[in-house]
Amino acid sequence: MAHLSGIHIPPSGIQTVITHWKKSFKAFFSGESNRQILISIASLAASGLFATALRFVGSIIQGRFIGPETLGYYTRFTILPAYMFFLHLGVFTSFARQYPYFIGKDDQPTAFLYAGNALGWTLVLIAVHAIVFGALSVISVIRGDWHGALGWATQILVSFATLYMFYLGTTYKNSGDFVQWSKATFLSSVMSLLILPFVVFYQFTGLCLRYSAPEVVSSVYAHVNRPIRPVPKLNRGVLLRMMAFGAPLMVFTYTSTNLWTALERTYILQTMNARSLGLFAYAGALSATLVTVARSISQVFHPRIAMLYGSSGKNMKICFLYCLKCTLAGTAMMLPLILIALVSIKPVVARVLPKYLDCVPVFQSLCWLALIPVIDLPRQLLIVAKKTWYFGISVTAGFLVYSGILWINVKTPGGMALDRLAAFSVLGQMISVAVSFFFAWFASRPKSQGF
Repeated sequence: MAHLSGIHIPPSGIQTVITHWKKSFKAFFSGESNRQILISIASLAASGLFATALRFVGSIIQGRFIGPETLGYYTRFTILPAYMFFLHLGVFTSFARQYPYFIGKDDQPTAFLYAGNALGWTLVLIAVHAIVFGALSVISVIRGDWHGALGWATQILVSFATLYMFYLGTTYKNSGDFVQWSKATFLSSVMSLLILPFVVFYQFTGLCLRYSAPEVVSSVYAHVNRPIRPVPKLNRGVLLRMMAFGAPLMVFTYTSTNLWTALERTYILQTMNARSLGLFAYAGALSATLVTVARSISQVFHPRIAMLYGSSGKNMKICFLYCLKCTLAGTAMMLPLILIALVSIKPVVARVLPKYLDCVPVFQSLCWLALIPVIDLPRQLLIVAKKTWYFGISVTAGFLVYSGILWINVKTPGGMALDRLAAFSVLGQMISVAVSFFFAWFASRPKSQGF
């Protein structure tokens, strides 16, 4: 007999449930198309795991020579780029959702029209960032602040790689493309490890090089192997349509990512110091190695959700069930990694990085963010289905909870400990995911009209 919270469940009932899920997973990975999904996941996950190992080792070695004060000083320069990401005005958001949608509908001319204009807008954004950070770098030189000049100049390279990879990521949509994308990720991790001697000998200068050069090399590799090669365009009508579609979604996406990160780092700078920012950033870098694996897995599903939505005649029920199965598969892959990290992080840091021992509780909270990419697939469905209000409410709910907690603690003498800040950040993200799950389920019901 089996009991759960005092409720009697007959063995036959348990066997029925287990049999049902076995059949579901077997059906999920049957057929040529789904086998290709499994190949893509295996390729990206393997690459992601190896890249994670390299980045983790690199972070440990870096921590031996770079203290939290220096890391916190560099992290200050990353706050403005996070705030500036809103300048894409929804073009990236529109491209990421509508390009695979039109591909799924076999409307390649429209898909390539969007790709060309997205590329043109990306180049404009790269130029804007270069001008802003270049000007700040020159101002720092005039003031005699050479480290400040280098910090701002580094953001030119980082912004170039980040913006261009955002564009390229949408164009990688099939199994062969994902293999090339995983190679670009792997190359970035290898470069990051090879540059570590510069960090040892040149400290802050080496740190700037380590955070910029690998991303540039990765973007160059992805550029050389890009699956499509559209001519850059700046068609005003097309861009306005893309902004009209993407801007509302962009506001919410930007809020849940870049603004979220910028806000918590600004909070740390205002209420604590550069060392605290360095500890938080280091814990974030360690947890980001896990998030990289999760994003590699979820990236396989994102374009397929859009393509399924288009090919199924916008059937929300079919798409929601697909998202649910993908979520279960992704969670099953990520949970063992998270549990291993939780158990191993403290002895590793205590032994080799005693100066960063204070970041262990922060990491133990932030590592749960590695679940977000594989459990927020219903939120991706809301975006594809243009359920803007549903999507917006889910993001706003989590952000309001988190920002409200920050505001209360700003007014409280002594502020908030870093580990509590990390825990509340994860809580806010989980609230957003839970609300999006509810709305995706609600929208998939028969005759569900939404807001």
